[in-house]
Amino acid sequence: MDLLPDKSAESFAKWLQEYPGVEIISRDRGVEYIKGATEGAPDAIQVADRWHLLTNLRDALKRLLESNRACLKAAAEKAVDESHEYEQEQVSATDTESHQALKKLEQKESEKSFLSSTSAEKLVDKNTQKKQLETTQEFTKAEQEKQARHARRQERYEAVLQLHQQGVSIRGIARRLKMSRVTIRKYIEAETCPMYPEGVKRGSKLDPYMSYIQQRWEAGCHNATQIWRELRELGFHGSRGLVASWAANERTKLPLSFSTTPSSDCESPSDKSATNREVVPWSPSRASWLLVKQEGELTDDDKEALERMKQADEEVAEAYILGQRFAGMVRERQHESLLPWLEDVARSGISVLTGFANGIKQDLAAVTNALSLPWSNGQTEGQVNRLKLIKRQMYGRANFDLLRRRVLARPQRC
Repeated sequence: MDLLPDKSAESFAKWLQEYPGVEIISRDRGVEYIKGATEGAPDAIQVADRWHLLTNLRDALKRLLESNRACLKAAAEKAVDESHEYEQEQVSATDTESHQALKKLEQKESEKSFLSSTSAEKLVDKNTQKKQLETTQEFTKAEQEKQARHARRQERYEAVLQLHQQGVSIRGIARRLKMSRVTIRKYIEAETCPMYPEGVKRGSKLDPYMSYIQQRWEAGCHNATQIWRELRELGFHGSRGLVASWAANERTKLPLSFSTTPSSDCESPSDKSATNREVVPWSPSRASWLLVKQEGELTDDDKEALERMKQADEEVAEAYILGQRFAGMVRERQHESLLPWLEDVARSGISVLTGFANGIKQDLAAVTNALSLPWSNGQTEGQVNRLKLIKRQMYGRANFDLLRRRVLARPQRC
């Protein structure tokens, strides 16, 4: 129909006044849209979009999980256990063959001579000490940068709480400290300053075979191609480049004149004690999906992770029940259940859900209409997606007039 130059309440209200007769307005819960619709078409029925209601619910639950690391860690525990069990199965299945291969490698590489000259030994010691000194300096510098980041975050957290206690609104705090309102709201709801995990690495195809690879490396086999061939016999389907990249990184940790001499008493990987692995917690975004999805959409692993999360924290368990009730109301259009749900949320005392419920109370008529009328933003959201695509295509050479012509262009009829 039309494309406005901005999303301010003034522009929206002016457009509605120029085109009177609008009876129903489907919108999200943005303050500017509410104000513009009320001023421009006061007699129109406003309907809150149901997809945005569920998105707002998930955002609230995500904020709850952001300050609950124990719950996120509980969700990830099973995945780590299964990964370790799979690794042990892969190693034990080929224990005899790998042990024989190691014995042959020992006999072959034991024939190599060691560096015997005193000058060579001194060079090795000197290079080793130099490498250790550089590593210590880099580690110290990294720790200092990490502490500085934590200190800055703590200062901002304390400044936000101080302004909030003085009665300054979230919008006012955002203007003063030049911070996102989402971050400010997160700081206000958190009991302590949120500290985010650093150095979290994604899983690799090498992870199930890392015990075997590490053993071969320590035994003196530093040939990435050879290790890759052996891994393929164990069922590895990754590329040689993946193994070569790992080996190249490991070589940087070796002394310059390191002698690749295998150990005389190299043990089979299955005989070594399992290495304890640190459980990497799920992200709040990932875990929040388990709280809003229907039970039938969850896999068996998801159900187990959800159960561990509920057992780890009673507040999360109660938030899950309330969240499922609200999602069911939206899907089944049960508008008569909205007011009882708001009362139960108020009694629960869960701050993030209380804030979400207070926002619904301020927009109660539109939310009630969303649960009783068929209108939604479905077609509009499709046009928004198309608009973003066109804007990206025109990046760097677009103005509003040209953008409007492209968005509203209609094919000529023959």
